[in-house]
Amino acid sequence: MPFIEVIDPASAQQIREVATERMTHALCRAYGIKPEIVTCYYFSAPNYSYGHAGKHGENAEKFRIFIKVHAFPRAQNLKERAASDITDAVSDAYGVDAKSVVLYFFDTQQSDAFHAGVAAT
Repeated sequence: MPFIEVIDPASAQQIREVATERMTHALCRAYGIKPEIVTCYYFSAPNYSYGHAGKHGENAEKFRIFIKVHAFPRAQNLKERAASDITDAVSDAYGVDAKSVVLYFFDTQQSDAFHAGVAAT
């Protein structure tokens, strides 16, 4: 079930291919899951569509890559490992400092996840 949402600047296909492979591997290693159940979605936000600290576009701080991991609940130590490994994967793939990568986990109960209209429980 896990899926990863990435909001990045408009990026080359090659960068996203590398990021997808490495993020999937990182999440699978941390959570003990198979890559066949991990999906990545990318949403581009050009630099001028970004705001931070009350400033927009060119006046905003350096663009951050924002990542959301949606998955069934996991222990804190597994999230920490996943966060560290995914941050490294994205930092390497995009050639940015780890401080430019922000990651949030969204825990979803199995009873709240539906595939083909059927609850995952």
